[in-house]
Amino acid sequence: MTREEAQRLREEELAGQAHGKDCFIIPQANLDRFLPDGVTLPRDPRKANNLINILEVEDPKIIVSFHLMGQLHPISPALANPMVNSLDVHFDLSKTLLNRAQGLNAGEGYIFKNLEKDADYPYINYYVINKSREEAGQFYTDNKTASHDELNANKLGYKMAHTMDLYDEVATIARPPVDPAHKRPTTEYTGYIICIYQVFKGDDGEKFERNWLYWTGARMLYKNLPRNVGLKRLTLHKSATGPNVNYILLVECSHFLDNINQAANLLPVQIGRASCRERV
Repeated sequence: MTREEAQRLREEELAGQAHGKDCFIIPQANLDRFLPDGVTLPRDPRKANNLINILEVEDPKIIVSFHLMGQLHPISPALANPMVNSLDVHFDLSKTLLNRAQGLNAGEGYIFKNLEKDADYPYINYYVINKSREEAGQFYTDNKTASHDELNANKLGYKMAHTMDLYDEVATIARPPVDPAHKRPTTEYTGYIICIYQVFKGDDGEKFERNWLYWTGARMLYKNLPRNVGLKRLTLHKSATGPNVNYILLVECSHFLDNINQAANLLPVQIGRASCRERV
């Protein structure tokens, strides 16, 4: 796709957005915890003059899994090969793990490559599981076993810190057109901002979670991301399968990669927010 074609596609998207309103998508079971603080639901959703219009839709029954993979390090300095780029090895591993997950019937799977230099997580594998919670749990168990086998340091010659968890999509701000059941990027210029947070169990109270727009930086990103980057959705994920509670904010932009300089201006602010959150 040429730059002129990309620009024309972007103009069509902006024209379409003018006729639709951004919307919150929050599972009914999570309304008490993730409906933003200060927002109240109308008593009669059918009234035409409500500030908030409510539409009940079928639950897409989506559970996702993030596999966060740290940097590769040779298990012994003597085994380090200066002719081998560890990021290339890492990418090949990510592709192998993605293929294995698809063999275990993941609905969709993607590899997120980190554009930051010396990032904690150079690659993140993202799996979409359109199954019941029980079946998703079985996928998680099988995929975790396969991943540990593939990343065995003695077999691989490299060691890597990595974690995998199941996550629920607890709240989303989406820009029409909306299809909650599918995550496939709409353009080849799609890019993502991913922010990871962790708190102790017990610190994830209702008041804390109802203010998620602020402590995640989602509100700041929503208000300040340039229109050209094509914001599609901000989705907050939550997992509590381990000793701590993990949250991942995923921000999808359909024209991030061809407007990367504009989008990157906000990242130092977001990184600062995340660092402050971790120090609290």
